[in-house]
Amino acid sequence: MKKSSFEDLKLELEEACTFLRSFTLGRHGFTQQDGIAGIQRVIDHCDRMEKLFADGPDARETKTIVASARPRVSAAKARLALLRKDP
Repeated sequence: MKKSSFEDLKLELEEACTFLRSFTLGRHGFTQQDGIAGIQRVIDHCDRMEKLFADGPDARETKTIVASARPRVSAAKARLALLRKDP
């Protein structure tokens, strides 16, 4: 298995965040299951980036990217909670 580069992981996290944002905004076609999967995907990508790029030339950008992605998870969890309360 090839080792993922910083740019590859950055792109994957951006795509995961875009997907999660669509769920959070209630775009048509996104289910609660999509939200749950999207949350886990963003968390996994953030954890992976933090593990692989905590040190080195990409560390600062990694911290910034992860810091901007984590609130998206919180927002999606809040939307899930609201959806679960609906009758």
